[in-house]
Amino acid sequence: MARRAPQRTSGPRASSRRDALETQARLLDAAGRLFAAKGFQETSVREICSAAEANVAAVRHHFGSKGGLYRTIVLRSHQGLLEHDPLPRFRDGDDPAAALGRAIEHLLRVTLVRRTGHPYAGQLFAHELRSPTAALDELLEKFLKPLRAEFARIVAALLQDADSPRLRGHCTTFVIGLCVFHELGKEPLKRFGFPPPQRESDVPRLARLVTQFAHAGILSLRQTT
Repeated sequence: MARRAPQRTSGPRASSRRDALETQARLLDAAGRLFAAKGFQETSVREICSAAEANVAAVRHHFGSKGGLYRTIVLRSHQGLLEHDPLPRFRDGDDPAAALGRAIEHLLRVTLVRRTGHPYAGQLFAHELRSPTAALDELLEKFLKPLRAEFARIVAALLQDADSPRLRGHCTTFVIGLCVFHELGKEPLKRFGFPPPQRESDVPRLARLVTQFAHAGILSLRQTT
């Protein structure tokens, strides 16, 4: 039996597919920049398509809606960030105090320094905190919930017999908040004379201070609760 000749990858269909992929890439790039700068509500489909040099119907055709495009960008940006910098795992037998220090240094390094390699992630997250969209629930479930759970395991180990779901939850919030505030509050911190690190080599010093503060607070609660 004669074999079928292999299908050609060139021609009108291949060209159409290539054009579609190029249009999607332009839309993602343009929308990422605009959403990061202005937020979801203040960015229009017309602006996105104009910046991407695409037809105004392109967003609906490729992503279903402006919300679908925004969701794609939010999830992709955080996925890329976490794939390159996964949170260190707290394993059985690890010293919880040392694990707390590693986790805090990791979170500070990602949010303050390495985030610049994924420029949309931090800005989009800040917009979501101020003006949540439908994408926030998925962002929390896929990315922030696992991070919080890892911190909570460390906090529980530090609290020992004083551990309870409520106290663990509060302490976890306090620790993550100490880290995240250095990104979200960086402009006021600069004006107060405490600018957050901009170089990776400067992160460990801040991480040690935050860790000492958080560790002392958790131990104090363990002794008084």
